[in-house]
Amino acid sequence: MSIVASQVENNWLSESFLNQQITSILSFYARFGIQTGQGFNQSLNTHGTSENPTHYHLVSSCRLVVNFCRGAVLSDDRVEKDKNLAIAKHGLAFIEHHHCWQDGQGYHWELHHGEVIDRDQYCYGYAFLMLTYANAYQAGIKSALPALKSVHQLMQQIFWQEEFGLFADQVHSESGQLSSYRGQNANMHACEALIAAFEATQDDQFLQQALRIANTIVNQQTASTHGLLWEHYNAGWQVDWTYNRHDPQNLYKPWGYQTGHFTEWAKLLLILHDYKPAAWMLDKAKFLVDTAWQRGWDESRGGLYYGFDPQGLVCDDNKYFWVQAETLPALAMLSKHYPDGPYLDYLQRLGAYCESHFIEPTSRVWRRVLNADNQPKDQWVALPGAKCDYHSIGACYDLLRGNSGH
Repeated sequence: MSIVASQVENNWLSESFLNQQITSILSFYARFGIQTGQGFNQSLNTHGTSENPTHYHLVSSCRLVVNFCRGAVLSDDRVEKDKNLAIAKHGLAFIEHHHCWQDGQGYHWELHHGEVIDRDQYCYGYAFLMLTYANAYQAGIKSALPALKSVHQLMQQIFWQEEFGLFADQVHSESGQLSSYRGQNANMHACEALIAAFEATQDDQFLQQALRIANTIVNQQTASTHGLLWEHYNAGWQVDWTYNRHDPQNLYKPWGYQTGHFTEWAKLLLILHDYKPAAWMLDKAKFLVDTAWQRGWDESRGGLYYGFDPQGLVCDDNKYFWVQAETLPALAMLSKHYPDGPYLDYLQRLGAYCESHFIEPTSRVWRRVLNADNQPKDQWVALPGAKCDYHSIGACYDLLRGNSGH
């Protein structure tokens, strides 16, 4: 092992290093992202310049609040904590005054130039609303608790399908009817949000629903796919092999198996195992990480590819920041259960790769997406709905949680 590689490995398991990453990233967004009287600039390049400051996406509006709430939770400095809380409240006000419907019974998905350009209801969006209010409450914003309960109640009312034990995906605003599409991605983030809600409130109903979703997605829904997590299903939750076949790079619904979702689910299973241990969670987490690494890791250039097809061949060789970021804590958490496995070595290699290719040296913000040769595909470190360093901060946050226990 080289000295450089060893240092990177130690860094990604170092509390001071991880806290500094979060502090640096938040400083970038505090400097360039806050809008007076509005929410946040959601399109930023590496220099902090915003090209489209009036374009707002519900997911980014939520994730930016989560980022600053996590900064507040972790900060031991009172001034820094209060600053992060003030920015989080600023973001919450924008969600409640601009994204939220006037009657409180829905949320606008996308806003542009003050106009609503998509008012369909998406379970994915509600999952991030739940996550936002759970993190806000955990950070000490007491008014977030009734909002958390309200969003969860709406989410149950609009999307939950008891017969399947899963959430539906989308309600069309014009007809008020559910889309026939079903997806694992919205359920994965719902599981994430429910875990956060349990951690914030200790209300067991959130944990039980998270456990049910996890079991359904990673066990029942993979029975016909050799244990692999497919993304897309029809209204009866049968695998849809052709959905977005022409669009493997779709932002939320890409075709193919997603290496990042394999490792993200592994991380969630390991967190759930801390609260409600079950052997299958460890077995499945290990299987998912092993498969993602085997199918996705670029041995010659480093980094994890985006997706692979049903034959196990790479179908999208771009390298997205979130895939790398979600894999870091999954590897660290898995290494605790399998200390003789290769996971700390994988963590060392992936951490060194991220440092070399994704992370900006000064600001510590991450590039959004690289091509197969590790060249940036665009200048953006934030785009509405696509990126705002939520996964970057989340990786450090979860690594810190993994070091200290849940």
